[in-house]
Amino acid sequence: MLLYHYTHITTAVDKINEDAALKIQRGDQDNGLKPALWFSENNKYETSAFKGFINQETGNFNQFKSFEEQLTSIGWVRYVADSKEIRFISWKDYVHVSGLNLSDIKKMEKINKDLGANTDEWFCSFEDIQFDKLLKAEVYTDSWVDLNEKNLIDAINKAKWLNK
Repeated sequence: MLLYHYTHITTAVDKINEDAALKIQRGDQDNGLKPALWFSENNKYETSAFKGFINQETGNFNQFKSFEEQLTSIGWVRYVADSKEIRFISWKDYVHVSGLNLSDIKKMEKINKDLGANTDEWFCSFEDIQFDKLLKAEVYTDSWVDLNEKNLIDAINKAKWLNK
């Protein structure tokens, strides 16, 4: 089964590529959660990957509400993995080892389902994943295409916040 790790252009270029790996964010550990790298079975996009941002005018925290809104602001990148090559566990299995209590789990599921996510499509790994273990990296231009210099420049040019 193919699984997809969704992120935005700046994270892909600045943080991920300098390490040549997808790295688990250890900050979750501070919140009592078991840190993990999240992937989705959804091959279009994953609504739980919508990024948050601080509105510069109001100072309020906002979150992108659609694929298109995030695309035209900060773009999309995804990494493709084969579940036969990398060990993943499902969301249902994760909740048993996560450190979350049942009410927090239900709250997270409701918030993400209201956005259109399907928790049955969620999978995670508890280990950093080196790029050579991934099948490929893609960037969204007018469709998902290989992440190469030409396509990356095209995607950056379409992302208004990256052109300021």
